[in-house]
Amino acid sequence: MPRLSRRAALALPVLLAAPLAARAQSRTITLICPFGPGTNVDQIARLIAPEIGSRLERQVVVENVTGAGGTIATERAARATPDGTTLLIGVESTINVAQLVTPSTTRYDGLRDFAPIHMIATLPLLLIGRPNLPASFAHLIADSASRPAPFSFGSSGTGTSLHLFGELLVQRAGLKMEHVPYRMGAQMLTDTMSGQLDLAISTLTSSAPMVRDDKVRAWGVSSPSRHPFLPDMPTFAEQPQTAGMSMEVWQALFAPARTDPAFVARVSAAAAAAMATPELQRRIRDIGQTPSTLTGDALNTFLREESARYEALVKAANITPQ
Repeated sequence: MPRLSRRAALALPVLLAAPLAARAQSRTITLICPFGPGTNVDQIARLIAPEIGSRLERQVVVENVTGAGGTIATERAARATPDGTTLLIGVESTINVAQLVTPSTTRYDGLRDFAPIHMIATLPLLLIGRPNLPASFAHLIADSASRPAPFSFGSSGTGTSLHLFGELLVQRAGLKMEHVPYRMGAQMLTDTMSGQLDLAISTLTSSAPMVRDDKVRAWGVSSPSRHPFLPDMPTFAEQPQTAGMSMEVWQALFAPARTDPAFVARVSAAAAAAMATPELQRRIRDIGQTPSTLTGDALNTFLREESARYEALVKAANITPQ
């Protein structure tokens, strides 16, 4: 049996003791995306992945893991070995909301089980409705008050951020609406255009083309300022019935909670450098989203405030945990 040289024998313990993160340094990074190809979240993942990879000098590959409203992918990321080979594109519905409305099936904690890295983009919501409803938001509210039954309003599902924004409109504006959950956003939009559904909460990118073509009514955008896709559409923040109110969906980079802080810092620096480039900012705006610079302590504070806000909405709307 061959014998190790004295030099090799002395080096062996050092090699065996090399940190896991260091041994993973040259390996591919998997960026888990909780939604399918072509979705808003997937588009952001595929824009940021090569930008981070080039700055880290590592390949970053987007992997779409769908199902259960994004919680399957998010749980997988939370349980991944924290060796610097797994990242997640997290969104408000999986990080802040899921454990509030589906605690029996959400087997992770969005705040505790992840290390936030960098917010990438935000996207506003629209209140849209069938074309024969009143043109002004004030008249829409008055019309809802005069009816014996509330308006129906669709969203992407019970307890989603779209549903919760509709409930916020009920609370703040006094708009009488009853929720109708949809599994398919395309069907919700079709039913709104045909008049089978009174109102719907949709992402701006999904419904802006129909608003521009007068196929649906729209009464407001949920961002703090007006959006270039619909520059004439007022924000809810500027309307008297909902003054100062805003809520947007977002996409941010996360790592499993026990990932080496030095690696998290490197990814954060790479993301910040990428987000500072005019070209990436332009590409994000071209798909209707707004680039974000939120990172570090500010991002942590934002996530905790968002969780508290959504928890209050769930309780006020009496959404029963499932």
